[in-house]
Amino acid sequence: MALTLEFIKSRVEDLASKIAVPQRLLPSYGQSTYGPTNYITIGRKGELTYVASGDRGDDTYIEAVDLNHLLFIVFKNVTESMSMDLYLKNPQPTVDNRRQRFKIQLGLLEKLNKEWKIWEEQDQENLSRRFPFNDYQGKRQSYFRELMGNGFLYKEALEKAYQKYP
Repeated sequence: MALTLEFIKSRVEDLASKIAVPQRLLPSYGQSTYGPTNYITIGRKGELTYVASGDRGDDTYIEAVDLNHLLFIVFKNVTESMSMDLYLKNPQPTVDNRRQRFKIQLGLLEKLNKEWKIWEEQDQENLSRRFPFNDYQGKRQSYFRELMGNGFLYKEALEKAYQKYP
């Protein structure tokens, strides 16, 4: 049986209902609607593609190897957006925001598919190795703003902030 966009849409919607995904985060099917919207296509030979629309027409095309992989790609994107939304409602300035967002995203993915959680966990670990967490960032930014408010010049305030919070 060949996959159809209608079948894929029903699978996406079933999974989305499990974690209360806002409609605005779900992809469209067949083509993009209204500007930069992510969408799913099926090629002539049955290839599954997730298109992440860029703001300036710089779309990213991600080929999925099968339906499970396509659904992972969709929900990796969706849960990343959801985790950012949830983080912004309760930020912790003394912790690198990625720690919070990663944890939220993994929790959401685990509710959908434990294998997807493992895949994303590996991606997050790789990203953390390349770009280590910096829990001082929020403190440094607050201190920098405080220094600027107290009349320090930009460069001097930045230096002092980095000295206090490396």
